Amino acid sequence: MARNAATDLEVLIVGAGISGIGAGIELLRGGITAFALLEAANELGGTWRDNTYPGIAVDIPSSSYCYAFETDFPWSRKFAPGAEIQRYVNLCAEKYGVAKHIRYGSRVLHAQFDAARNTWATHLDNGTVVTSRYLIAATGLFGEPKWPAIPGLDTFAGKTMHTAQWEQGYDLARKSVAVIGTGASAVQVIPEIAPQVRQLRVFQRTPIWISPRLDRQLPPPSRLSMRRFAVIRSLLRLLSEAHLEFLTFSIVNYRRWPWFVRGTQRFLRWQMRRQVTDQALAAKLLPGYGLGCKRPTTSNTYLPALSRDNVLLITRNIERICPEGIVTDDQTLHEVDTIILATGFLTTEQGNAPRFEVVGSEGVELGQFWEEHRLQAYAGVSLPGFPNFFLTSGPYSAGFNWFTMLEANLAHIMKCLDGARARGATRVEVKRDVHERYMRHIWRRAEGTVFKDASCAASGSYYIDRHGDASLPLPHTPWWRAIRGRSHVTQGYHFSSEAG
Repeated sequence: MARNAATDLEVLIVGAGISGIGAGIELLRGGITAFALLEAANELGGTWRDNTYPGIAVDIPSSSYCYAFETDFPWSRKFAPGAEIQRYVNLCAEKYGVAKHIRYGSRVLHAQFDAARNTWATHLDNGTVVTSRYLIAATGLFGEPKWPAIPGLDTFAGKTMHTAQWEQGYDLARKSVAVIGTGASAVQVIPEIAPQVRQLRVFQRTPIWISPRLDRQLPPPSRLSMRRFAVIRSLLRLLSEAHLEFLTFSIVNYRRWPWFVRGTQRFLRWQMRRQVTDQALAAKLLPGYGLGCKRPTTSNTYLPALSRDNVLLITRNIERICPEGIVTDDQTLHEVDTIILATGFLTTEQGNAPRFEVVGSEGVELGQFWEEHRLQAYAGVSLPGFPNFFLTSGPYSAGFNWFTMLEANLAHIMKCLDGARARGATRVEVKRDVHERYMRHIWRRAEGTVFKDASCAASGSYYIDRHGDASLPLPHTPWWRAIRGRSHVTQGYHFSSEAG
């Protein structure tokens, strides 16, 4: 697809993490070379570049957590550590020719659709304006750390750091440390630092479902390695995906067949109890909400770490933070040297929106649209009123495996671009009636998921947005999305060459 004379680029991608690199690869495979990736940082990688805390690793098998077209990577473990995933993303960017299209130090502030020319004008913080026919937001979900709104946090006299902004040179040895939060990052970091510190206090708002982590070290690649064969890698990927599909099926059909999830919950409760000998402690660690309300995780070391003599689990609410430490609602002062915030990221709090303003053809900003009309996007990819604009991970598109979601969404986007190319069109926009019919279906499906169970209300789940909708996960299995995404995509769109 040749660059239009009225634009700088045919396609502009914002973000050079897994999603942005994947989008760039698909563009090149589709014959589109006039594109660029804008990356605010000075290195690609997104989540896996920024998160370097001790113990960081992927929470699904490495055989699934990779691009379907690039499965031949020498993972050291079944659940790859974060540094290996970062190396994998770098390898893919170089191997497939995307790296040379990345513009680092390019922070996007604002993008505006020009209806007179059917182009996007994207404004950077350095004053540069980049024009493109199409705009793809690939900023992901886990890019903006969430700092809790705890009174007095800025008054703490010791060291404070977020797990997503880990300071590698900081020595925790013999210190009194507090970890606030018990989500996925806390489950990984707590067992790593517990043996180092003098005392560790873990502040838990809600417990997390934990399943056994069937991890193991993988042998180095060799001539005799089974991983040499693509068919073996494909089979391992298929088995892993089937397991994730079963979990998703159970969660999205919770209210139709609740015994699926309840049976799994009984097994996990049994597994969790047998890792904690203190029954009073075990009672605090067993979730009271349904499996799936919050993203579950896997670990063999988190629960045993909480039984250590130097670790204390605190379930009282935090009232405030003072220079000496943390004060709970029973007025107990917990004196600490270091506070580690394992409080996650801004996901649905910022509406799944790109971390920049996006103003469509009718002068409406995307975040404003979602604020007034609930979070929504056709196939998690596009919206009426925002022509030539696509999301790689919009509302109601996430699942357990980021790559499964991403590749289905990228296939959808490429069908739209190919459809425009075949028709000689300069404007692509989802039909309003198609979008509305799709969203009615999605909202109806969402009523049958575990997220509508009363127990989810108290889970503090980042899946649930400010409208009370579980707008992050797709209320279908990922295979439904992949199958649906391969047929009749372009029938849902208007293609034209007329100015607005």
